[in-house]
Amino acid sequence: MAYFELGEPLPEVDPALLQDERLRTLLSACQTHPDIEVRELRRVSGDTSFDLIVVEAGDGTVAPRNEAGIHRRERLALYYQNENGIPFQVRALRLDFPDTLHQNGVESGTPKSLCLYEQDWDTVERSWTAPKLLAQILRWLEKTADGTLHAQDQALEQVFYGSGIQLVLPANFAAEIDSPRHELRLHRAPGSPQRIVLIGTVDDRDPAVSSALPFQVLSIALDGVAHPPIQAPPTTLGQLQGLLERVGTSLFPALTEIICAKARDGATPAKGETRKKVMLLLRIPRLRENVRERIDVLGFLLDADLAGLGLALGVLQQTQPNGPAFPFHQLNTAQTAAVSDGVWSQIGLMPVDLRESTTRASARHWSGISEGAGEFRGLLAGVGALGSTLADLWARSGWGCWDYVDPDLIEPHNPIRHLARQGDVGRPKVDVVRELTAATLGESCSDSNDLPVKANAGDEAALATAIARASLLVDATTTLSVPRDWSERDVPRTASVFLTPSGQASVLLLEDAARRVRAASLEAQYYRAVLRSSWGAGHLTTESAVRRTGAGCRDHSLVMSAESILLHAALLSRRLRQSANGTTASIGVWSADSENGAVSFHDVPVRDMRQLACGNWKIYWDDGLDEHLRALRARSLPNETGGILLGVTDHKLRTIHLVDALSAPLDSSSSPEGFTRGRDGVTQARRDCLARTARMVDYIGEWHSHPRGVGATPSSLDVELLAHLATALASDGIPGVMLIVGERDLSISLGSCIDV
Repeated sequence: MAYFELGEPLPEVDPALLQDERLRTLLSACQTHPDIEVRELRRVSGDTSFDLIVVEAGDGTVAPRNEAGIHRRERLALYYQNENGIPFQVRALRLDFPDTLHQNGVESGTPKSLCLYEQDWDTVERSWTAPKLLAQILRWLEKTADGTLHAQDQALEQVFYGSGIQLVLPANFAAEIDSPRHELRLHRAPGSPQRIVLIGTVDDRDPAVSSALPFQVLSIALDGVAHPPIQAPPTTLGQLQGLLERVGTSLFPALTEIICAKARDGATPAKGETRKKVMLLLRIPRLRENVRERIDVLGFLLDADLAGLGLALGVLQQTQPNGPAFPFHQLNTAQTAAVSDGVWSQIGLMPVDLRESTTRASARHWSGISEGAGEFRGLLAGVGALGSTLADLWARSGWGCWDYVDPDLIEPHNPIRHLARQGDVGRPKVDVVRELTAATLGESCSDSNDLPVKANAGDEAALATAIARASLLVDATTTLSVPRDWSERDVPRTASVFLTPSGQASVLLLEDAARRVRAASLEAQYYRAVLRSSWGAGHLTTESAVRRTGAGCRDHSLVMSAESILLHAALLSRRLRQSANGTTASIGVWSADSENGAVSFHDVPVRDMRQLACGNWKIYWDDGLDEHLRALRARSLPNETGGILLGVTDHKLRTIHLVDALSAPLDSSSSPEGFTRGRDGVTQARRDCLARTARMVDYIGEWHSHPRGVGATPSSLDVELLAHLATALASDGIPGVMLIVGERDLSISLGSCIDV
């Protein structure tokens, strides 16, 4: 078997002969390892002298005649010299060692280099030891032999390592560059003088516009290739062609064809004009099992202008020195025949480090959003402090294409918590947020709308269109009107998000996909949790939370730090994004400790919504309240019982949402024949309710039960009670509600309207 022989052999295997202490440590590890046999030590002389440890490695785990071509024992050279970012190098000395995945780039005709580490040396060095290196070598041989070193779902490796100039390609490069109407324009990004960073844009062709940069871009598409080993960067055009041929593709005829096309378009300069070096961009489809997985783009800056390259390839000619070059064709001769001439192969080149602008798809990938989960239409109502931060998060993660709705302008105090800057004061919030989010990635949603209107405006055609095409509406307006109005309309699934006045808590109300439980019902169920839960005390406190921002009576804002906005926006965004993938309704509450920032989460169970119409009013309640009322009745049997009802009344929509029912006061009178509610604790209970719910929930009427065997139909006494209740509440304009729990049914009466 033939092997590479690097350097000259040292007289014996003696650690004292090695020049480097680190290599002596590695030799000691080799000599004590049962699966490593040290054959000899060698020294490579030159500008930098270094020593090699030549070993035979194999632990019996490599299957014979494996598909990769790895032998059960392989001869390797181990040495210390910083190459490819890793000081300890391992070279396979067998002349016919196969091309495999996970090899470092090396010069042609030299031993293959095993790529043992995915992390950089700064990280590896922290835990590196000589025995671990030997174990990694044996693992590399085993996993390469059985085909598991590169996971099936792992991304295809790059064809070459990048270096030199960095070019950032636009997101639409691959899709648009072949259009005859478009061209790639470059401009230099300001930054470090140590390197050149170029930013590319694909724009409509405009002969009047010329790049100030000394580059002429040639972009060509090559045949697809599968997994090649990582290659060393070529230094000449001939080396590049050789590397491409080895992985199954070629520069030709695509390169000669585009040179001729450019020359016909007058791209070669006349005498005295600036001659721009060619920047060659190669688009190589990458195949996995003959299916295209992606397109790699490789870049090289050639040491030749277009005319010089075409002349060297023999596809252009000049009628006078330094004049323009013209294409010509030889009759009955293939255009690619000229490439056999060796002049072109000596043209020098420098690799260009290409990066792609982030697309929405790649943003979703790097944000951990599953494929398909972020492609939908949404409408975000309210792009103030919370809404603009959510918009920013969703733009960065590529989650959804959003229409923004908000009638307000940027006020001087807004930049404290808003994405806007002071220079944006006076501009519409929707315009500012769209501008900032559209600039976040290299790709944005092109047909999204900015609507400076109220989200519940009923006469806005553009708003109606935006709502109709959305699959998710998100209310971040911090108003009651938008989610309540949407609840009464036939609109898509709705979520409502808000921070409490203190900024220490946040809330998500998400409807189910079928909208069986609407946002207004979720609001009522949330209030019940506030009333009943320990975390509800102080949850909606508004004291000392408001500051004036102007002279008008409505010119005020909350005292709240940007930290609170960012913290809760992240929590709300993540929960909404995850929950929106499902179909169920959700109520989530987060409470942050003002001292240490610790966050606790409260998952409020959602119950199905019920409703009925009484006259021109709609009354809503849920199964949770229904079960609570029946439990209170059962606990009091055989006597009747009752108490006060708490709820939310919306006089514009003429809706009443029943929130909770309190048990009978201690001074109540109860028997199988009747019930008279007492007064003990009722006033304080109402005050507590108003305080906990920021005056959103109030007393709306009475409830009582009927004894065993009796239904919920109001008796004559109940009708009298209802009339008295309606009169008592009329001064506040509230229709009195009377609810009766019977043996198997429940009735709700409103004023003179009775329904069961």
